[in-house]
Amino acid sequence: MSTFVNAGGSTDGILGTTKSHDHNGVIGKNDDPTARGAATPEGNGVFGVTLVPDGAGVFGLHEKNGVGVAGFGHPTGIGVVGVSAPAGAKGGDGVLGVTNSEHRNGIVGRNDSTAARMTLEPGGNGVFGFSQVPDGAGVFGEHSALGIGVAGLGLIGVSGGSPNGVGVMGVSTPPGGVGAGDGVQGITNSPDRNGIYGRNEATTKSNSDDPVGNGVLGFSNVPYGCGVRGMSGNSAGHGVLGTGGFGVVGMGSTIGIWGIGKDTAWAGYFSGPVNVDGTMSVADLEVSRNVNIGGDANVTGNVTVGGDVLLPNRDIAEAFDVENATKCSPGTVMVIGDSGALKPCDKRYDKRAVGGVSGAERLRNAITLGANADPRQSVKIGLIGTAYCRIDADIAPVEVGDLVTTSDTVGHGMKATDRPNSFGAIIGKALAPLKCGRGLIPVVLTLQ
Repeated sequence: MSTFVNAGGSTDGILGTTKSHDHNGVIGKNDDPTARGAATPEGNGVFGVTLVPDGAGVFGLHEKNGVGVAGFGHPTGIGVVGVSAPAGAKGGDGVLGVTNSEHRNGIVGRNDSTAARMTLEPGGNGVFGFSQVPDGAGVFGEHSALGIGVAGLGLIGVSGGSPNGVGVMGVSTPPGGVGAGDGVQGITNSPDRNGIYGRNEATTKSNSDDPVGNGVLGFSNVPYGCGVRGMSGNSAGHGVLGTGGFGVVGMGSTIGIWGIGKDTAWAGYFSGPVNVDGTMSVADLEVSRNVNIGGDANVTGNVTVGGDVLLPNRDIAEAFDVENATKCSPGTVMVIGDSGALKPCDKRYDKRAVGGVSGAERLRNAITLGANADPRQSVKIGLIGTAYCRIDADIAPVEVGDLVTTSDTVGHGMKATDRPNSFGAIIGKALAPLKCGRGLIPVVLTLQ
């Protein structure tokens, strides 16, 4: 092997020149076909070493528009490899590309193949990055000013994959830092494409309470920020649009989904049935179709109904204070006591009669007046509609249509047979017969 050394001199160790575009100024060749099997930097066609702090082991310069350093791997090898240090050691960057031109790139990766990969392996890329550092990134981009860390252009601008980590992560500033940039920003000029597109192709349930299994997940620690926020610059566009089994789902300790309408715009618009399973607080509500509420609706403003109000339950009740709520079971016939509180009836044709306790059998009250009364000291009395009342038919058999009044059987009504004494003591009209004994029958409530 021939060695050319310029030890301690001030000129180049080796200088190769040629004036032929079909030949190389310097060529290095290694004909050994066996793998090295070692971490040391041998087995190369050309190897460069320098001790100069800002120098390069191998440096290429093109005086015009060509390529400074180019590598070609034949047929399936690697064109250029940069290694900063052997495995386990601490070193600098494997490959560093620098340009001073705003029209050029520090590093360019290009793949001229026009065939599809047809494989799940991460091939076919212009640039591919790989890292085993736990909190490192396969490819990381950083801009020192107001530019973009990583940008991609194409049908899929930027694609990232990870078996159990994060496919693509964008960070505008380190934790605790203050910056005005976006973590991830996606832009498209096509009406048929999306600025940012997230997709989850798993078909199994996650069985986890964590917010996983999403196409796109947004998270924010900003006090009034949003995990995901959508805005449309066009009045006919949508800020956030969701389709699927659940179009849009929001979960929050304060507000799950918050819609704000500016000026005369709608904060929320529903073109189909709306189901609320819980408590709903509404300032103003206008409904043109169906609203199904599985829980409570708390309205602090007005409710305007352009059609009919249909109530499946049967009576309008009012909450009254009682002397002893434990003795006032549903269906009990009640009268006004001396204290003004209600009590079960205990005499016939009592003109202090007010009706029966609502909620007996299958019938429930549809509207309750005075619903904020203390339930430990009050009961709901049916005033209008139909309610089941306790009747003592041993006093007189009850037929359909008979008037019902109070009796001396505590908490029970009876058939009114004494017309003069019935005035002011009638609680309603029987809708079912009771030949004998005591029982509950439906009564149309009509105090008279």
